[in-house]
Amino acid sequence: MDSPRVAVVVPCYDDGETLTDALGSLAAQEPHELVVVDDGSRDEATRAVLAELAREGIRVVRQDNAGLSAARMAGVHATSARYVMPLDADDALAPGSLAALADALDREPAAVMAWGDIEIWGDVELRLKVGRKLDPWQLTHLNTLPVASMVRRDALLAVDGWQLRNGYEDWDLWMSFAEQGWSGVYVPGVALRYRRREGRMLADCQPRHGELVAELRRRHPQLYQSRRRNWRASPAPARMRLLFPAVSALPVSDFNKSRLYQLAAQPRQFVEMRRLRRRASRERA
Repeated sequence: MDSPRVAVVVPCYDDGETLTDALGSLAAQEPHELVVVDDGSRDEATRAVLAELAREGIRVVRQDNAGLSAARMAGVHATSARYVMPLDADDALAPGSLAALADALDREPAAVMAWGDIEIWGDVELRLKVGRKLDPWQLTHLNTLPVASMVRRDALLAVDGWQLRNGYEDWDLWMSFAEQGWSGVYVPGVALRYRRREGRMLADCQPRHGELVAELRRRHPQLYQSRRRNWRASPAPARMRLLFPAVSALPVSDFNKSRLYQLAAQPRQFVEMRRLRRRASRERA
């Protein structure tokens, strides 16, 4: 039989409560390699779930806690398929998404990544429109590409994969791709079901947004130095091309700039998300 074309890598750190749901979303997907990386879980219930998965024949790689990026890369090195799909242990893939994204990469040999839209569920329910291009100019302002994007293994390894430990590791990777002049392909339809809940890493990144953006600037100086040239070539809508430079010049924090970038990029989506988050907050209270 032909080897699977996709490897699914699922890092797990004390995520036993949601891990089985994430893996359940893979049941009807096309044949694929699967590895779950236990990133030093301490929770006994999680460790029991991982042990049961191993008994069922699912490959579980164990390592001392080293963070999300290192866990993903451990999974990459434990697999061999030409495409890699990262899946967080508290998310799920939409039906048929592996095939749809892999087909897109098969059709577009110049593309190094493929992604679809996001359906948020849990505390908030909303379908998110995501970016349509791997745009070097837009990436220096705002990341609109999903973390669960399928990537070519050779491109991933060429830029040393996911690296940042403390957040925005996906944004950092997309910047590495953009620096190489590589492209991606958007696939219409929902590919990722993102579970919105308290305690997720993305929420933890918000108080450190300025610090993390400063790290991206240090790691990718050429992208920022080339902003004006890339602005001329950007396929971003005219609204964003007009408003992003204006927001960038404002004397406000990087976090507040990020909120304004989001508002400029998708105003209706931004307003609806804030409304739903306020409602969820009231319900929790």
